[in-house]
Amino acid sequence: MADEKKEAVANTSSIIFIAKLNLFDLVKNIFSKILIPKEVIEELFENNSPENEIIKRELNNFLFEEKVNNIKELPIDDGEKAAISLCLEKRINLFLSDDKKARNYAKSLGIEVIGILGILYYNFKEETIGKKEFLNFLNKLIENGYYMSPSLYNEIIQMINS
Repeated sequence: MADEKKEAVANTSSIIFIAKLNLFDLVKNIFSKILIPKEVIEELFENNSPENEIIKRELNNFLFEEKVNNIKELPIDDGEKAAISLCLEKRINLFLSDDKKARNYAKSLGIEVIGILGILYYNFKEETIGKKEFLNFLNKLIENGYYMSPSLYNEIIQMINS
C-alpha cells in the first residue's frame, strides 16, 4: 500500500468489527476517509448495538454516507452490492470488506480489497502496533465472532513471527 492515504468504500461487517474493537485510529493510518452507501448505513443501525455510538461519532468526520445511483445486480447482500457499485461509480479502487464472496466479486471487477486483518498487518508492519497488540486484536476479533479458518490464523501467526 502506498504511503499516501486513500479513500475507500466499506461494507457493514468491516465497520462493525472496527467499531467493536475501536480500531478507527488504526484505520485512519491507511485511509483519508471511508465512504458508505445508504444501504450499509441502514444495516449498521438496524440493531441497537453498543458499537453504534462509536460509529455515530465517526459519521461526517471519517465515515461519509454516499448515495449510489446505479446498483449493480450481483448475487450478494444489498449492502455489499451497494458498496461495490459505489466503488465503480466513484472510481474508488479500494473496498474495505471481510466478506469472502463480496471480496471475490470486487476483485473480479478490478477493485483492490483490504479487510481488518490487512489493516492490522499494515499497522504492524508500520510499527504502529507491536506483536503483542496485534495478537490481542486478532484474538478479540475472534472472540467477537470474526471467522477465520485455522489455516489463515496459522498463516497470520507465521507472518508476524517472520
